[in-house]
Amino acid sequence: MARKADGERKPATEQAIIEQAQRELRLIWWRYTLWITILMFVAPLVMTVLAALLRIGQVSFLILNFIVVFVLVQMMLYHVRQSYNRLKQLGRTAVQKHLWHAARAALEPFSRFGNRGFDWDGEAHYLLMRTYLSLGEVQRAAKVRDFLLRYRRGKWVERARKVTASGEDG
Repeated sequence: MARKADGERKPATEQAIIEQAQRELRLIWWRYTLWITILMFVAPLVMTVLAALLRIGQVSFLILNFIVVFVLVQMMLYHVRQSYNRLKQLGRTAVQKHLWHAARAALEPFSRFGNRGFDWDGEAHYLLMRTYLSLGEVQRAAKVRDFLLRYRRGKWVERARKVTASGEDG
């Protein structure tokens, strides 16, 4: 059986998971910065030069500009989603190992305004709710549960209902 590459191994300790989560958050920040820079500075320059070389009319230029910006934004979102999926996997691993502080470090970014959309199915919020309950932060767990019940549908919402109905954390 082949061994996984170093980048694919799951961190084993709480500190390793926290450090990996921090690396992912820095990576997300740098990717946002890179793509915003491309959208703000590089794309307009390239589009202007391209329009001049191809002698594109104003309407065609606007359509081409829209297509280029749309494609660049989709590429940015794809890469950021991949980073959030890795954060969710780190949080899942930490919860399975009962490493609550590591789980909190990996999953809290999902509860920030603007990042909630990266958790489409509600799993990260469910895991964060369990983490807060295990750490004794009942008020925070209740806020995450309320968000989960109000804005998400599916098996993670049902599990959240069961956990809070039974008063357990897993």
